[in-house]
Amino acid sequence: MSNRGPVFILLFLIAVSAGLISIAFVFPEDGLTIDYAYRVKYPTVDRLLGHSEPEYKNISETIMLADSIADAMHDQETVYEVDTIDSINAAPQPKWVNVDSMRAAEKHLRPIEFKGDDPSSLYTFFSALDEVTFKKTKTYVFHYGDSQIEGDLMTSYIRDRLQKRFGGYAIGMLPASNINQVRLVNHENSENWFRYPAFFKEGELGENSNYGAMTAYSSYTAYPTDSSLNDREVSQAWLRYSTAKTIYNSSKKFKQVKVFHGPVYDAVKMTFPIMDTVFTDYLKGSKKLNVVLLDFDEPISEVELKFESKISPQIYGVSLEAPHGIQVSNIAMRGSSGTIFHKLDRELFSEMHAELNTSLIILQYGGNVMPYMEDSAQAETYGRQFYNQIRIIQKAVPNASIVLIGPSDMSMKDGEFYKTYPLLEAVRDALKQAAFKAGIGYWDMYEAMGGQNSMPSWVSADPPLAGTDYTHFTPRGARIISEFFYKALIIEYETYNNQKIKNESPSNIP
Repeated sequence: MSNRGPVFILLFLIAVSAGLISIAFVFPEDGLTIDYAYRVKYPTVDRLLGHSEPEYKNISETIMLADSIADAMHDQETVYEVDTIDSINAAPQPKWVNVDSMRAAEKHLRPIEFKGDDPSSLYTFFSALDEVTFKKTKTYVFHYGDSQIEGDLMTSYIRDRLQKRFGGYAIGMLPASNINQVRLVNHENSENWFRYPAFFKEGELGENSNYGAMTAYSSYTAYPTDSSLNDREVSQAWLRYSTAKTIYNSSKKFKQVKVFHGPVYDAVKMTFPIMDTVFTDYLKGSKKLNVVLLDFDEPISEVELKFESKISPQIYGVSLEAPHGIQVSNIAMRGSSGTIFHKLDRELFSEMHAELNTSLIILQYGGNVMPYMEDSAQAETYGRQFYNQIRIIQKAVPNASIVLIGPSDMSMKDGEFYKTYPLLEAVRDALKQAAFKAGIGYWDMYEAMGGQNSMPSWVSADPPLAGTDYTHFTPRGARIISEFFYKALIIEYETYNNQKIKNESPSNIP
């Protein structure tokens, strides 16, 4: 009997193991829902056999590149002087750049992709860069995106790099009501501001679709109408921007302030103190878009605006600008999948971008749909919806180039491990197809990070390059991925510039 004991125990364990594995074969991977409230999950066969740990990407070379980027940023920031920008008169001379060497030097570089490898959709932007550089004009870049760019992440680095390369300073468009959209600005305002965004459900409570280029408007009285004017008391509101403590020198000062607003039903008195003097201006105009320009004698780092009227007009945004150069604005929409542009009044959206001379629009979306994707058909539907949004923007802003940045790698917890969302590549492919169909560029941020299961490596890097939500970059990680995008953009510009120099050389002139 004692000799049978160990054998019996072994056979029992084998039987139990076989039974557990058999259950794993038939149990749904997503689990079973009980009474609509509880979900029961069971380990997969791979996990029971100890084969479930995913293979994470080695990003050691990316971290090495991060150090070189940090050094380069430090070197560049020590030479920038805002106060001397207006005194620069001599236009730089174009130079030939060995683009092939640039590509070879950047192992991690993920190029911007185009249908048929035709980058001509960016030429409008590149032409504007040349105008800024040689003729001291001014142009705008708008970076629309989801929470991945909230707090000016990515945008701030792209702004700084473009302004250092092509000229300009200041931080661009800001909302009147404080939503901490741009972390480089200390933004304060009175408590009576209302905000109406197009990208939240509460945005539908706005009186109309006049959201403007910032896809949201603000006001300090509940609804801007001309009704019951005599029954209203005068309301006062204020806002204050300070950029003195920003980490980028190019964003620390501004010389112009522009207030973009809708129809004025009651004269709006606007005061702003400068040193020991309080100046007064008025918001006027009955058009859908009206602009007030404040032009200061010298660059400043702080401005306070006070408004006083019975009815607030819709304030579409306030722009802190330089007299010339590149302005880059961050328009972050937390929770948005980017399918909101059809909600905007297209005439206003178009007119505001024309006023700002927008030459590049960067769209960065896709991450917010990942938790809700159930199959590839849904991903394809999202791609078709996004294509329609691109076409709306193209028709409204025909003189702007557009680049679409796809989602980063994102991880969901599968048992004890983090793995890439199963349908992330399907969403990426659908967005790329939408970009190609619309004739714009697509930059694959997912592959630039390292592709499948690269996010855990960014999270575990020292210091971390992404947060423990396995979705968003840390400021350091945002700088690195922004540098990858910027270099991809600049390589396309250098290729364009080289061809332009070649075409203009004496040997090619009949």
